[in-house]
Amino acid sequence: MNFSEFSFWWVLALTSIPFFTVRYLGKVFDWWRDRFDTVGLAALSLLLFLNASSTSFAVFLFEILFNYFMVSLMLRREAEGNKKQAKLIATAVIIFDVVVLAYFKYLTFFIEDFIGLAVPVPANWESGFPLPVFQTIPPGVSFYTFQMVAFVVDSYTARRKKPIKLLDYINFVSFFPQIVAGPIERRSQLLPQIQDFKFRFTAENFDIGMRWLSLGMFMKFVLGDNIAPYITAGMGETSNPWLIWFYAFLFTLRIYFDFGGYSFMAVGIARIVGVKLILNFLAPYTSQSINEFWRRWHVSLSTWFRDYVFIPLMGKRKKWAAFFLFITFTLSGFWHGAAWNFMIWGAYHGALLLLLRYAGRPFSRVTNKFVRKPQIVSWALTFGSVILGCLFFMELDIERLMAKLQTIATPWAYSPARFVEAIATFNTPDGLVLGVALALAIIFLAMEHIAVWQERPEYDLFISGWMPKVLLVLTVLLAANIPSEFIYFEF
Repeated sequence: MNFSEFSFWWVLALTSIPFFTVRYLGKVFDWWRDRFDTVGLAALSLLLFLNASSTSFAVFLFEILFNYFMVSLMLRREAEGNKKQAKLIATAVIIFDVVVLAYFKYLTFFIEDFIGLAVPVPANWESGFPLPVFQTIPPGVSFYTFQMVAFVVDSYTARRKKPIKLLDYINFVSFFPQIVAGPIERRSQLLPQIQDFKFRFTAENFDIGMRWLSLGMFMKFVLGDNIAPYITAGMGETSNPWLIWFYAFLFTLRIYFDFGGYSFMAVGIARIVGVKLILNFLAPYTSQSINEFWRRWHVSLSTWFRDYVFIPLMGKRKKWAAFFLFITFTLSGFWHGAAWNFMIWGAYHGALLLLLRYAGRPFSRVTNKFVRKPQIVSWALTFGSVILGCLFFMELDIERLMAKLQTIATPWAYSPARFVEAIATFNTPDGLVLGVALALAIIFLAMEHIAVWQERPEYDLFISGWMPKVLLVLTVLLAANIPSEFIYFEF
């Protein structure tokens, strides 16, 4: 769901106010039943998703029904002792889900960029293609597909394999705060909270939910959205290495504040209705190694690829772990988008992890010997590596990406004159707005570092005491006039 669009809140109000009015009266006159809450949540989630995208909703509804009945059939076959059939059904469902995702997300890339490497592809090939060709990706298809695939696997491997109610499954995969952009929830964590769901409006849930909602809104609307326009304006820069690095740095900040903000808003909204979602981010820019970064960044996706791609690929072949790790990260890059730059980004992070694995300890011994505070060096190298990776991530034009890489790899390009030119670029009234946003962003990241250094929960300083009220006031005062699209809706 796009929390930055007025239509989301308008539809939420139009459906929630009458529903909860009837619910209140029903409880007063003692005719309300708990199962009505389950129906109400499903209806609310589906209506909000329909409002977000009718195309994605149609695909989603078909996949819900197909996956539910096939998983139910799988569980029945296993209960009858026919494990081979159960495994075959599970495999078929997973293949079906992945094929649906590939059709919507990768069809154009496969034909134009992959097949196009071998044979010429006509410019108007879409008109002769037997199926509709979508120019944009239906919102949420990557996230709910991965959640459905994980559910199939977890249902197959679960020790206690009880039948699941259709309504519970609908609520599990369509829970409105997280359906479009995660976190990708697991069966063991979310399903017990969703089964026979009841709204739990308590003072504690409301207080905690509003704290996370305030944090997410501040990150998205104040930090992410105020930085976003400058990145768009600077995408064409290929000659000034100072500006190339600076725009990549801005993108590094924006993608975290934007996606992290969405995730924390989802956590807050879910908590208000009584559901606890996992934290998808754990202060990733405090990491002192790439390995630690991937334990803190997009946690639900990282663990998904670990559990459902890396471990099954590797199996018992642990000697080949490094190779399968590289393949897994390359695939995770491809998940982010149907373009070569995303595959390069995934391969880049896979290569960094291999470099850390084989050269990390010797490097640490050297830095520990000659540097007083080696953890600062480790953090700086990690953050710099992430910024360089974000250059791959943000630049869809491969030719322009290569030009940027050539520029930043040219030592004599870093001249004082180019530096002065870069500074002059932001010597405008708009540059003042960026300066304020950057100052707030740096303070924000510094508070994350303090929390980690004090061994507190990563966001404890932001959701404790009076800080949520301060963040809410700052959001009202400093939110960008024109909110940008949530960046992960594109993936």
